[in-house]
Amino acid sequence: MKPSELLLSDGVPERALITSRAETHDAVLIALRLATRSVRCLQRDLSPFSLDSPAVTERLAELLHSHPAARVQLLVDDVAWLETSAPRLRALQRRFSHALEIRSASEDDPVGEDAFLLSDGHTALELKPTVSARGDLWVHNKPRVQPLAASFARRWEAGGHNLAVVPLGLG
Repeated sequence: MKPSELLLSDGVPERALITSRAETHDAVLIALRLATRSVRCLQRDLSPFSLDSPAVTERLAELLHSHPAARVQLLVDDVAWLETSAPRLRALQRRFSHALEIRSASEDDPVGEDAFLLSDGHTALELKPTVSARGDLWVHNKPRVQPLAASFARRWEAGGHNLAVVPLGLG
């Protein structure tokens, strides 16, 4: 099943196979559309998730506007892509510095080959470490999300400080 074929409204656990970059982008938008309070994402540099595309940053802004407790947490090993190729995401971080946090993972517990995006406690987009886009979108599936959420929480707590909203000396 492709991400576009999922029946999202009935709350039944579903799984879609991701086989292309276009499907990855669709799956990211679906996962963000299902989020009501929290989005957590980790990957070596976040580039496969296209978090800087206009549609994604617009949806993240809608999420952060929707509720005062809404949070987005992004965890990376390498911040170079964020610094050089994600101006929309960084602008969104400046607008919502209280709710959009970007953190570098600890050297003792790096992100490595793991790549996933979690929305609330029920949806997970998990990518495999392959050259082509491959992965799974799990919708309304808490048992699949729980170990990924625990892994994210462990790494988030061990990670360094949040990435500065504005580079030091330029604010």
